[in-house]
Amino acid sequence: MKGKGKDHASFDLNKEQVRSFIQQDAAAANMISKAESFGRWLKNHKVTTTQLRNAYGTMKKLEMLGWNDQTRVKVLLIKPRLAYAAGRHGNGMEDLSRVIADAIDAIRNEKDFQRFCYFFEAIVAYFKAAGGK
Repeated sequence: MKGKGKDHASFDLNKEQVRSFIQQDAAAANMISKAESFGRWLKNHKVTTTQLRNAYGTMKKLEMLGWNDQTRVKVLLIKPRLAYAAGRHGNGMEDLSRVIADAIDAIRNEKDFQRFCYFFEAIVAYFKAAGGK
């Protein structure tokens, strides 16, 4: 995707890395490291707290409901929300949309959903730690 900003460079986090974070317990240490880098990168690429928290808040509500068929459908709906925000704002939102969409696509069961929630939570935590308000 092309960003609205002139100097948009994508964050280096590919689909297979994201898939391993969501589907393999052994990838947890790498997931945390990439989430830290990505959270800081998002802060430096003009993603706002409001943009990030809109999707994160939806994920947290679904996490509290637990994994079921209805949750599965609602998790999928996070993807178009982020795609819309990426289209409106460009820059870091495009990468957030891509990474979260890849993570959602990797969810096969309740355990994967829980790892997805941990991954998203780690991204938000490191975004905040980097100075995201």
